[in-house]
Amino acid sequence: MPVLKLIAMPTVLSIIAMAAYLVAIVRVLTYRKQGARHRPHVSWTAWALVAVLGGSAIEMALHVQSVGFLEACRATLLALFVSCVRGNVACLMRSWSK
Repeated sequence: MPVLKLIAMPTVLSIIAMAAYLVAIVRVLTYRKQGARHRPHVSWTAWALVAVLGGSAIEMALHVQSVGFLEACRATLLALFVSCVRGNVACLMRSWSK
């Protein structure tokens, strides 16, 4: 029975991390600025965030066994932060600079 538990754990962690990455990507891509002014540096940061998250999701899909507990936690926290600001990358950057 313990062998089955060890085999299933990386798969569960990879599903959690993959779902978190996809939630964060979709949330950033579906953000509507609703009259806010365009800021190029924020747009580039949002583009880089989507590119890195997408690359991480692709890499994770190719190497399922290499997903650890901390990577799943990191992906979940990032998805939580992005969801809390409703995909507004400018709000994330503003909170870092305070």
